[in-house]
Parts: sequence; structure tokens; C-alpha cells
Amino acid sequence: MISPLPSSPPRRASWWRAALLASATWLLPAPSDAADAATPLRQTACSFTGMIDELRAALKSGSPAYRKYARERLKAAARVMPADELRAAVQDERDPDTLEALGMALASKSSFTEDATLVQPLLARASGDADPKARAAAIRGLRGTGSVDLMTKNGGVVTYEQLIRDGAPEVRQAVVDNLIHESAKVYFGHERTVSEAAVSAALASKDPQAAAKLLSEVSMEAVGHDTVERLRQQLRSDDPALRGAAATALGGVPGAESSAMRNALVSLYRDEKDPTVRKAALQGLVRLGMGGARSTLESLRGVAPGMDPEIDAWQSALKLGLQEWHLLLREKERLRR
Repeated sequence: MISPLPSSPPRRASWWRAALLASATWLLPAPSDAADAATPLRQTACSFTGMIDELRAALKSGSPAYRKYARERLKAAARVMPADELRAAVQDERDPDTLEALGMALASKSSFTEDATLVQPLLARASGDADPKARAAAIRGLRGTGSVDLMTKNGGVVTYEQLIRDGAPEVRQAVVDNLIHESAKVYFGHERTVSEAAVSAALASKDPQAAAKLLSEVSMEAVGHDTVERLRQQLRSDDPALRGAAATALGGVPGAESSAMRNALVSLYRDEKDPTVRKAALQGLVRLGMGGARSTLESLRGVAPGMDPEIDAWQSALKLGLQEWHLLLREKERLRR
């Protein structure tokens, strides 16, 4: 974010130079591997409409590198372009790929200017466009931003909990991808509101696969007690995919919840019949206790003899003393193979 326009002349001049450079990035030479594009791109007069036309051409026939370049230069230039033009472009665009790129530029400008209201046309299309491809594209346009916060600042009229109820699978997938990306890449797993939005979306979904993916892959390290209890209730779900995903998620809850969740996962393992769910329960137990989980694992040996090799793999991995969860999980999978 930038601070308001500085009052001192030297800093004002610096700010304008940066702004002009950003707005002119679309005139820079394309990367060399853009030459394989089926339709060569022409330089046109410096106008927003011209930039969108060239973006559309790049997305249609350019190389992957050139498509990325076209999207990024639009995002940079959008920061200093009139907001009304960009909002109107988002409202009117019919090509899903171009809409997604315009949405990213609008969301970037919203973050840059700290004006959450700028994304309202994007939210409107995400929730109300007649074309499911356009709805999905509008949702993808929010990726890489603090989209949960943007939705809240716009009154919570459009939320991921609402969007994941969409009947189109591509729209539900866009919701899942956004939340996973936002948790991992924007907040690095530390943002409670994003994690809790993911849980709310998962539990509102009628798509068990989408719900399971959210619960399994979004960080739960910062969620509150009420959300932990909502996850625990899913251990009794009729759907084994949701039971397993909830078990995986409960392995990552805050330390203050670990004792109660350990007991819940032990009970799940003992009562469960589905081996995939039992495997998820073991993973959750290990993540909760790390090296301290070894005695708990031994207490479960023989409960389901077919799962004992899984327990053996965890025990062997734990003996290595690894402190990073992703390293421990990777080593366990290697041993199990």
C-alpha cells in the first residue's frame, strides 16, 4: 500500500514518476518467447481500451509467458488508471479469460488504494452473472488478494459460503482454489478469518469433494474454539470423505484444543470402519502430538490389524526427530511406499 500523496515536492515528483512508469508498462517489449503467438500483437496508442484489446488477443493466441506478461502489465497499469473505466470494463466483459484478468487488475487496484468498494462489480458478477464460466472467472479474479476481508468490507452481501452453493462445478472449484491460495500464499496459514471462512464454506457446500478439499488443505492453526467444535461434529458425518477431511483438519488446530481433539481422534480410529478415515485419524494424531504421539500410536496397534503398517511408517518417521510437519509427512509417505 502507499501513503497519501506526499506534500514535499521531491517526494511528489518521485510518486508521479512511479505512477507513470506503472501506467506505461504495457508499452514495454514483450518477452522473447512471445514470438510463437499465432497472432502477433501490435503496439497501439496508449489507451485503456487498446490495452484490453491486446490483452484479449494475448490470452487467445499468445504463449503462456506472454499471457502472464499481459496480465501482469495490466495489473500494474490499472493502479493509476481511472477506476470508473476499469469497473465498467469488468461489468461489460464477456470473455471469461479476459474478465478474470480484468478482475485481478481491479482487485489489485482496490488493495493498492485501500478502497474495498472498487470490487463491487466483480462481486456482483461472481454471484449473479447468468454464465457460470463468467461467475467462476470473476471469483478467480479475486485470487491473490485478501478477498475474505474485501467481502466483509463490502457488507458481507457476497461470501464464499454463498458462492460455494452454486450449482456449477467450475464455480465451486474457483471458491476452493481461492480459499486455499489465500490461506497459504497471502496469509501463510496465520489468518483466522480466512480459515474460518473456509470451514463455513465447506460446511455449507453440497459438494462433498469440495468440502473435503477445503478442510484438508486450509490451515487451521488460528481458528477459534467454536470452529474447532464445528469440525469435530463432522467426525460423525455420514460421508467418509468429510469424516476423513475433518480428522485431517483437527490435526492442525491450536495447541489449546489438542488434548480434547486427541481424544476425539482416538475414538474415531477405534470406532471407524473405513481405512481411509482411519489413516486420516492417525495423521491428525501425529500432527497434534508430533514426537509425543508415539505412545498414542502404540495404544492403537492391533485395533485394525490392516492399519498397523501405517502405524509402523509413522513410528519410523517420528524416530528421525524431524520438527517440520511437511518434512515429517514427506518422510512418512516415503517409508510407507
